[in-house]
Amino acid sequence: MLYIRRMVWFIASRLVILCVLVGMLVCGFFMCLNVANIYVILDEGLEKRVEVILTREDAEELNKYFHYDFLNADPALAGAFDGTSAYDDYTVTGFDYEMKIEKLWAWPWDEFATCTITEQVPSIAGKVISSRASEASETIPAWQGGRYNITLVKDNGLWKIVGMQQTAILMESADQLEPGEDVLRQ
Repeated sequence: MLYIRRMVWFIASRLVILCVLVGMLVCGFFMCLNVANIYVILDEGLEKRVEVILTREDAEELNKYFHYDFLNADPALAGAFDGTSAYDDYTVTGFDYEMKIEKLWAWPWDEFATCTITEQVPSIAGKVISSRASEASETIPAWQGGRYNITLVKDNGLWKIVGMQQTAILMESADQLEPGEDVLRQ
């Protein structure tokens, strides 16, 4: 009887260890899956947002990345289409976009995620619209970069950005700074 009890205990302990390991692997897999999906949404979505603000084109594609409520409440997007944007006097032909994710966390069982990113547009190429050449400067205004806290929610199995709060303003790119200067202004 002693050998049977030892054998059952041995098998049971190994099954518990196996179940814990499988659970950790499944949890890690779904966590990585969420993080990868969120990274793609952030990278492509925020770049598309900047493109729409600068060029006022393809605004319908923002629905893939942003929740409807966010799109209606975003002042930068509203300014691009109501004529109050700093880029209304220009035809933008290209831009460089840089985004760095500083912190990202999404539990596999959660329906929301939060992250902190830094966004910059170091260069914008384009020219003044000919009808406004006398009124506007030849130099396209610089993009005001910043650090943002972003909230995402899983809507019908798809991640979408629902909130974007700026926590710091980026004054200029790091390669233009003198040694010892701070990049961020709080």
